[in-house]
Amino acid sequence: MRRRIRRVFWATLVAGALLVGSAPAASAHGERAQEAFLRMRTVAWIDTTYSRTTVRQGETFTITGTAKILDAWPTKLAAGAPNTGFMGIIAPGPVVLLKERTINGVSAPTRIDIRRGGIYEFSMTVAGRRPGRWHVHPSFSVKGAGTLLGPGEWITVEENPDGFTNDVQLVGGGTVNLENYQLTPVWIWLILTFLIGLAWMIYWTVPKRTVTNLAVTSQIPLNTDGMEYGLITKKDHRNMNLFVLGTVLLLVVGWIWQSAAFPDKMPQQIIQFAPPEPAIASAPALAESAVGSATYDAASQTLTVETDITNLSQEPVNLTQFTTTTLRFTTGSAAGPGVLQVTPDSTIQPGSAPTRVTLTMKDPAWETEHLVPIGESQLLVTGVMVFETADGQKNYTELEANLTPRFD
Repeated sequence: MRRRIRRVFWATLVAGALLVGSAPAASAHGERAQEAFLRMRTVAWIDTTYSRTTVRQGETFTITGTAKILDAWPTKLAAGAPNTGFMGIIAPGPVVLLKERTINGVSAPTRIDIRRGGIYEFSMTVAGRRPGRWHVHPSFSVKGAGTLLGPGEWITVEENPDGFTNDVQLVGGGTVNLENYQLTPVWIWLILTFLIGLAWMIYWTVPKRTVTNLAVTSQIPLNTDGMEYGLITKKDHRNMNLFVLGTVLLLVVGWIWQSAAFPDKMPQQIIQFAPPEPAIASAPALAESAVGSATYDAASQTLTVETDITNLSQEPVNLTQFTTTTLRFTTGSAAGPGVLQVTPDSTIQPGSAPTRVTLTMKDPAWETEHLVPIGESQLLVTGVMVFETADGQKNYTELEANLTPRFD
């Protein structure tokens, strides 16, 4: 019998080691698991660029672009009226460090006021921290909706022989390195509180039967300590009082120490403001689009959208790109990834009558990114068309199209 148990134990151990050892490293952030409508109808990312893809530890790169909260924002998210947002970066742990963030030209250290239809031109300066190759995204967190990811990029952080430091200038003078500042007292505090919790857990699980003997404890009525059954005794009450007294004493000692060691303190700052509107937000609209219709051909991995576009300006406007979630298509003639084909012409002439155009985008990313909804409650394709004039004026126009159902 013992030999059989040993065989099962070693077989389980070896199988577990093989399973863990052969598993590939996870390198995504779950964006493909989000529903297509959630990514396409919430935030549009326009012209997101990374200044560099390789840096050394401590060197910085910049992520710039524009995020637009769509007018098509779902009514079930944030009660249909997003009002608080936070822009940041998503990476696999603290491998990079956000040093500075500006939104619409002003520094934005914390959350901001947002609104449906709002346009936010952002710039984030990021420093490489841990050597490796990391996938980094800009992100837009919206209260009541969650975090929405922008186009990602692989960033290589090379080792710096001098290591990494995160120096900060203090108001009272002097400079500290946040990488190791006051680490000793932090570790002491963590170890002491961990030991208290560990001792409490061992007390109630090893010598006592309150947890291990669930067949007994489940028979005891609520709001009773089971003293008549011998589960919890007066000695246990006394020992728990000692735990409480020890914990309170530790807190008092910690409070006295921090008061003496750091007499000058500044309360945590809670700042929320509405960033100024960018110039493009008040620029006259160049075009508008009617609700279109869309079809997807799985064989050629091609999305086709038909819509009527009206030129609202007094001069021809050019449709230069279409963007939705993390995908960006620029106008071109040859079908392929990232190319937007427009027929009969990408130039829309001024006039009161709308022009029927067909947008064709052939890209395997529609499927790999799970952006062609099948079996969802909203079969829609939503994104932003970018129109430009000959003299450089630019405007964003939302496009929404009903997707013909598929059953493949």
